[in-house]
Amino acid sequence: MNPVGSVPELEKAVGKPVAAMMLKTIDHLDEHCRTILAVSTAAVLGYVDHDGVQRTRLLGGAPGFLSVASPTGLEIAPPDDAAPGGASLLILVPGWRETLRVNGTVGDGHFTVLEAYLHCGKAVIRSGLWQPAPPSAATAEADAAVIGPDAAAFLAAAPFAVISSRDEDGRADSSPRGDPAGDLRVLGPTTVAIADRPGNKRTDTLHNIVSNPEVALLALVPGDGRAVELTGTATISTDPALREQLAERGKAPKAVVVIEVSRARLARSEGIAAAALWDLGRHADTAELPRPSAVWTDHVKRNTTGGVGARVLRAVANERVMRAGVDLDYRQNLY
Repeated sequence: MNPVGSVPELEKAVGKPVAAMMLKTIDHLDEHCRTILAVSTAAVLGYVDHDGVQRTRLLGGAPGFLSVASPTGLEIAPPDDAAPGGASLLILVPGWRETLRVNGTVGDGHFTVLEAYLHCGKAVIRSGLWQPAPPSAATAEADAAVIGPDAAAFLAAAPFAVISSRDEDGRADSSPRGDPAGDLRVLGPTTVAIADRPGNKRTDTLHNIVSNPEVALLALVPGDGRAVELTGTATISTDPALREQLAERGKAPKAVVVIEVSRARLARSEGIAAAALWDLGRHADTAELPRPSAVWTDHVKRNTTGGVGARVLRAVANERVMRAGVDLDYRQNLY
């Protein structure tokens, strides 16, 4: 399988995190984050349960259901099994291609923000997540130590997933993955593979897996009120044959995340229903949202990382140039 076992091996395969991308992170919820949160109806929460197992759950509600309590705090209703500690949120705005990632800690109905940043829209674009989809009447549910036929069929139809992970110090992250349906590949009754496509060039998930293999994956199918949650351990593979299996548009991924599943859960999602996730008539008016290039430019300028390089990048950050670069990147580097 050619497993990657160290950070140097990982960075040789996929490259090092790009410093300029790290500068897009801030340590609080600014006006851009608050605007996004005010119209969001759904968020994927990565957390650890009381048994110490990495979990992921979709939460939903009316626009603004995640209430901003302070620049570094959100009011949240976590799942009953969530233990206090490191947690991560992937904020979804139905109809919008970008997502907001907020990492920190959760406890007593409060989420403490340690970092926030806007994720690029490539995963949503590749998945076609917000395209019209017929409603599904399927009701089958399953909870087992293997991926049964119903869960396997769901995964085969799922174009979008979120992987939640944490590093050796418990710092958490939830990252979107998007591809045409069928690329979330079931390799066996306890094994799935998902390509690592171009994204925001941070590779947080891959670095976390190298130090702590415990992950949870949440998969969604547009129009379906169910979700699949897989919990287990992950490895990173650079096996040429496996990478070629997951090639799209003639481009094989540089790496593949292979998850050995300890639990597969297919069930109706209260969060999907509460968010009216697939109701296009209730999707946000994206014209009211800030331009992603403006968010990234302002976040670079507000980032407090020290060093000459960071100061120079903050000084030259320009929204017009950022917008042109993002548009080009979306056209040329989806795969």
